[in-house]
Amino acid sequence: MSRPRIAVAGMWHETNIYGPHAATLDRFDEYELLEGDDIIGRHRGVKTVIGGFLDGIHRMEAEAVPTLSAGAWPGGPAPRHVMNALLDRLRQWLALAMQEGPLAGVLLNLHGAMTAEGFPDVEAETVRAARSIVGPETPVGAVLDLHANPTPAFVEQCNVVICYDTYPHVDMWDRGLEVATLIGEAVQGRRLRTAIRRTPLLTVPPSQGTADEPMKGIRLRADQKASMGTERVSICAGFAYTLPERIGLSALVVHDEDRTSVAEHLAEAVVADIDACAEQFKVTRPTVAEAVAEALAEDATTPVILADLADNIGGGSAGDGTALLAALLDRGARGALAIIADPEVAALAHASGEDTTITCRLGGKSDSLHGAPIEVTARVARTTPGVYTASGSYMTGQTFRMGPTAVLEIGDGAATVLVNTRPTPPFHREQFTHAGVDPSQASVIVAKGALAWRSAYGEDAGTVIEVDTPGACALDVEALRKAASEPRP
Repeated sequence: MSRPRIAVAGMWHETNIYGPHAATLDRFDEYELLEGDDIIGRHRGVKTVIGGFLDGIHRMEAEAVPTLSAGAWPGGPAPRHVMNALLDRLRQWLALAMQEGPLAGVLLNLHGAMTAEGFPDVEAETVRAARSIVGPETPVGAVLDLHANPTPAFVEQCNVVICYDTYPHVDMWDRGLEVATLIGEAVQGRRLRTAIRRTPLLTVPPSQGTADEPMKGIRLRADQKASMGTERVSICAGFAYTLPERIGLSALVVHDEDRTSVAEHLAEAVVADIDACAEQFKVTRPTVAEAVAEALAEDATTPVILADLADNIGGGSAGDGTALLAALLDRGARGALAIIADPEVAALAHASGEDTTITCRLGGKSDSLHGAPIEVTARVARTTPGVYTASGSYMTGQTFRMGPTAVLEIGDGAATVLVNTRPTPPFHREQFTHAGVDPSQASVIVAKGALAWRSAYGEDAGTVIEVDTPGACALDVEALRKAASEPRP
């Protein structure tokens, strides 16, 4: 008897409509644009969603049929022609797979907050493209990011939809394995569906940590409400920097088809609980001046973390925000450590060479939201290709490419700045250690993220100060919309 064939695909991008970097085909190619067996080569044995899919398929003694996996670091929307090309490639690969034999199921690694020019709901379009090839009866399962904004139009096309349980995200492989297992049961005849209920409540990343309230309590109470036949409850915290009509939190309940009313009631109860916690989601944080003054007043033996909330690279910001670094230098900091994405300065440092001195305008070049460039004179301490492999809790074993990278030493021990070509979220301490920099020795670390930096520097951190900085992931979303609509000076 032949083994069931399960298609594996991915279409992943957290789209920040205020982000300065459009999701071009080059940006997908830089992060992940794989076809066929190259997907297995990249993800087998790696702690990613697709790695979990592959392990789940192996455990059910089925055959994995890799098709297309397209992913890019968070940023601005993809142009229409890019989205059309990716959807066409997905359809072509699924059609080719069908020519070789029937597909028993489809597993999709999605985000849930992906939009593109002319495509306000990319997840729905992706499932629609898959269904156009595999038909309406083939079981389809999808994993979403916790920061997803899923729509009913998307969920209704799937059998199983769940999102990550954790933020910072450390359960991606687990969720891939879980959805693969459930689709395996669907292939054997179990009739699974997913119910969704949404609330338009707007929340921002610093309030969404799953180890903290209110998310921790909401999760616990949701699990307590679950009953027989409601297989799984997921809570999508949502992504605030998307189209206004997509903003909100969602409850997803995977259930047996004959338990639809129970699942819908559960989803409604979870959303009611979320709404009851609305005040707990409100966030205020110190200004740049207040935060830097507090950091420099610390007499700490471990690094003070300044979390640059609005220049959150993992949320699609520029990665070249200068507000915190400029304030640290102005206030006479010693031993500060930061990362700035600036391809112009990285190229200058590589051209100049190690142990030379350069004068440059650093950062603040992507748009008008992230601060002005800083005039600096610095020693080029080291240059690297910017390639590292993650060994921590996030995407363990995956290799990342930041492009030509340089370590600059500014002033007499004032600050060390890792300048990379491509903005890369601060998920891994290897960003620094691959270049010979030990973050545990810094007095202050500027981390361009909300919470995900904890997987990289959490063990090093002393005092943590989350800062209300300028940028594409600003705490005040209404003010951000206004600033983004104003012409650049």
